[in-house]
Amino acid sequence: MRPRVLRPHPGLAPGIGYYLSGMEEVRNQLVDAVKDIPDGAIGKPAFLGAHSIGALVLHIGEAEWFWMQMVVSGHQLTDEIKKAPYWDILDDVEAVARSRYSAAFCLEEIEKIRNQTRDVLFGYSDKDLERIIIFERPDKPSEHNLRWILHHLIDHEAQHKGQILMLKRLMALS
Repeated sequence: MRPRVLRPHPGLAPGIGYYLSGMEEVRNQLVDAVKDIPDGAIGKPAFLGAHSIGALVLHIGEAEWFWMQMVVSGHQLTDEIKKAPYWDILDDVEAVARSRYSAAFCLEEIEKIRNQTRDVLFGYSDKDLERIIIFERPDKPSEHNLRWILHHLIDHEAQHKGQILMLKRLMALS
């Protein structure tokens, strides 16, 4: 029998550690769903107007980078990041196929981002979960706490994981 127990990520404050462990659980499920998709299928939309599975994987990374690096850490969007394979990936439906990204490449890109997220989280304590973070958007500022951001990242990835699983079925990949 496989135990299903969530424990805080080692080395982190317990509350933050539980969030990271939840993020890792969903990520492991995503990796299992995507790792064996053939290179020719990872960038192919299942139907007209759909995003490819590879684009959705990279979008998961883009969202995590945005929330953890820009909102939480206060980094600015640079020209270098704008050229990253994940940035604005959903705006170009053919980008994954045109660039001939593989499933392994897409998963490696989001793992690099996750490593950055881990590095950020090691600098926080549980009291930081409630600290309000103000992010200045062009139209208006937004306020979030770290607890909401970490929950949002888990929810966002889980939703796209479900979308990816559905696309796999539609494409007869599962």
